[in-house]
Amino acid sequence: MNELKIWFEQQLHDLGVTKIKLVKRMNYQNTDKGLRRLSEFLEYPSKSTNEFIQQLCPVLNIEFSVLHQKVIQRNKQVKGIRKAFIQLTYPRLDSISPLFHRGWLRGFLREDVPEIVQRLPFNERKKQLKHLYERKLKTLDNSLSSSITGFTYYDT
Repeated sequence: MNELKIWFEQQLHDLGVTKIKLVKRMNYQNTDKGLRRLSEFLEYPSKSTNEFIQQLCPVLNIEFSVLHQKVIQRNKQVKGIRKAFIQLTYPRLDSISPLFHRGWLRGFLREDVPEIVQRLPFNERKKQLKHLYERKLKTLDNSLSSSITGFTYYDT
């Protein structure tokens, strides 16, 4: 449950302001862009800039410290949501240019680990992770899969 979002929407309701009116009061010419930034802030406040947060406070007529505390609480919630995954190892990844190709490939070589696998005893989990790795390799083309040297398991 996103307590920041609930609290925020209650603040808007108390002021009688819609999200669109709020975005316009924040001087966004492009309301779609403002709404996207607002939605991103409510879900993942750590991704938002301090300028956005500082701009939000006077419009909502709240103190920065109050909003800052709500943001800290939400960031703690978001960190708890992290999912376990395996990352396939591709030695030439660091030499790929431009950088967004590297990021795309890193995301492509990642496989989420189901929660049921995470709860298994160590030896059984190890077997299932190996199975996930092999299944992911089969989805890749031969030239890429032949360059993969293994995987790393990232637990929550």
